[in-house]
Amino acid sequence: MEENLLKIVVKKTIILSLIFLAGGCGQQITTQQETEFDLKKNQGTVIGNCAGSNSAKAKLRTLSIVPQFSASRIHSDYWPLLTEIGKRANICFKLDQQQSIPSFERALKEGSIDYAFMNPYHQVMVNTKYQPIIRDKKRLLTGIIVTNRQSDISSIKQLNGKTLLLPAPNAFAASLLTRAYLDKKNISFKPKYVKTHQNVYRGVARNSDFMGGGVNNTFNRENNELRSNLDILFETQGYPAHPFSARRELPLKEIQNVQTIWLEIAKEPELSSLFDKVQIKIPIEANYAKDYARLQHLGLEKFVQ
Repeated sequence: MEENLLKIVVKKTIILSLIFLAGGCGQQITTQQETEFDLKKNQGTVIGNCAGSNSAKAKLRTLSIVPQFSASRIHSDYWPLLTEIGKRANICFKLDQQQSIPSFERALKEGSIDYAFMNPYHQVMVNTKYQPIIRDKKRLLTGIIVTNRQSDISSIKQLNGKTLLLPAPNAFAASLLTRAYLDKKNISFKPKYVKTHQNVYRGVARNSDFMGGGVNNTFNRENNELRSNLDILFETQGYPAHPFSARRELPLKEIQNVQTIWLEIAKEPELSSLFDKVQIKIPIEANYAKDYARLQHLGLEKFVQ
């Protein structure tokens, strides 16, 4: 009897041990599967947040566009072109979009962005850190002052003592050029900084007492309904438009490759639509000495904040 009882106990012990071992292995496999799933999920998240190559060997580079428009609009306008450039250059561009022009400027001064689409005076300010590689061939950038079409404003002198909406203190054509012109004319005004060009145009359209500083390129990209409510009261001299620039510490071969790819894509008719919404309609090679160095002699540093 005792012998049979012992056999039963041993048998149950063996069965329980096998069950335990099987359960342990099963748990180990489940954990491994969950880990693999998390890695795939995280990898997909990284790829989903950058435009360009999905290759494991692709370089991840940060890129920022000067925030003249809302972040959502910038994303939708630039994402298709960045995707095509990134695929060919084996780069994945992570769009590091800043909330305001001043925060964009701080990021440039820190050199924390690899590639950036910046205004011409930004290029002057950070030339030791960034080199311009692409700009638009035909579009010269001009500063404009807009008024509400329903207002009775017909002369720039009527701005004296009134509110002028501006995107940011250091917006090149919209703010620096227009403020320099008004200063020469001894016209004083109350600046009100509203972050983006979009906000300037919409603010003037809503309030006929306001005037606003913008640029020809952003004004022309607005919808017809909004533009029909505005008049251009004044326009400055034109200058080479915004450059697409690279951080100088990046490998020279990579910078030259990105520049070449921009120019190659521009020659392919089936891809011309990629340039419709970005501000480099006809890309050409940019050169600091030829295109932007002369901005140092405009005396704009007086108005930089």
